[in-house]
Amino acid sequence: MKRFALLALCLFVATAAFAQKKDKNSKDAAPAAVGKAGKPSGPGPKTKAEAAAVNDLLKARSESPDATIAAADNLVTKFPMSDFKSFALYTEANAYQQKNDLPKSQVYGEQALAADPKSYDADVLLANVIATTTKDSDFDMADKLKQADKYAHDALDLLATAEKPELFVLTDEAWGKVKNEAISQAWQALGTSALVRKKTDEAVADYQKGIEANPDPFLMIRAGRALMAARKFDDAVVYDDKVIAMADAPAQAKTIAASDKARALAAKGH
Repeated sequence: MKRFALLALCLFVATAAFAQKKDKNSKDAAPAAVGKAGKPSGPGPKTKAEAAAVNDLLKARSESPDATIAAADNLVTKFPMSDFKSFALYTEANAYQQKNDLPKSQVYGEQALAADPKSYDADVLLANVIATTTKDSDFDMADKLKQADKYAHDALDLLATAEKPELFVLTDEAWGKVKNEAISQAWQALGTSALVRKKTDEAVADYQKGIEANPDPFLMIRAGRALMAARKFDDAVVYDDKVIAMADAPAQAKTIAASDKARALAAKGH
């Protein structure tokens, strides 16, 4: 997830800088900022130990989901009042999502949202996890999709007025990318939810809104597959061609799009 990686990099830079600061009254203190009373002010790690735990979490992400989970647990356990608690829990939820352990991903996503009700990241993750795991054969399908839609709309509402997060060092350009990717993923969840309801036109419209916010080739592939399932093969090929023509699309995306296009053209002839 590019947006998550960008946030993590900016956070790493910030916490690394905080960890180098020294407080005259304590060897362990490393506040992000010091107010007039000499106390830490503003969000950030309040001690060098906390800053180290945050950086350990970020470094663990390049190792494995299991290492990430362990580092997140360490941060939340040792610093339960940390400004980074919601971020750590969201990071853990994301790691479980990578492991395809979606029930645990949902659990930690809900904990991240409880720690910070304004965490649009957690809203987006929960919306996608629930929409993805809901089947049209589930007896409680309607309730699950209603919940997924609520998380997605909550995220969109928060993002409509969201300002640059204080925990991260972001340029205006970087913040714009982070925000647009989150918006795109919220629409992705709504599109997936609509697809489970077999509302193909609504799903494609939602996917398209996500693509307009952030031209993600994998979201284009989702839109193409939704159209192919509805036997709108020419429309599906339009999305496949867009992915194939994207200069910066990953090779994997181009391969999938080319395969989907071939299947769509073959199905069109029958």
